[in-house]
Amino acid sequence: MTDRVLVAYTSRIAATDEIAEIIGTELAGCGLSVTVLSVAAADTLHGFGAVIMGDAATRDAHRFVRRHKVSLKHTPMWLFHRGTPPVPNDVTRMVRRLGAIGPVSFGGAAPDWDRAKAWARYLADQLTVLHRGFASN
Repeated sequence: MTDRVLVAYTSRIAATDEIAEIIGTELAGCGLSVTVLSVAAADTLHGFGAVIMGDAATRDAHRFVRRHKVSLKHTPMWLFHRGTPPVPNDVTRMVRRLGAIGPVSFGGAAPDWDRAKAWARYLADQLTVLHRGFASN
């Protein structure tokens, strides 16, 4: 397991890229190595120990999942979006098929930046446990 994290986004809904950047910044601040890219620019998942993807309801996101389906079956994955529930059916199917966690929503008309930062810190804790394992004293 590597502590490199890919935060991939597609911005059909404005601000998904900004949320991805906030998540990436928070994760990096917690000591993780983070790459933030659009899903179209994410050519490979080689070397990434986790994927966090924003706006999974778009065609580009579905192409990303098809292109990387073998790697994604063995890579922890979390989903987020800027919209409000309910989650589209195709995203629900994607979550089940990949064993992904989420999606977490970050608001409608005005993104909830504080919630995005808090979620990223929560993910950093989860990723640290995945990467280093749990040690008990």
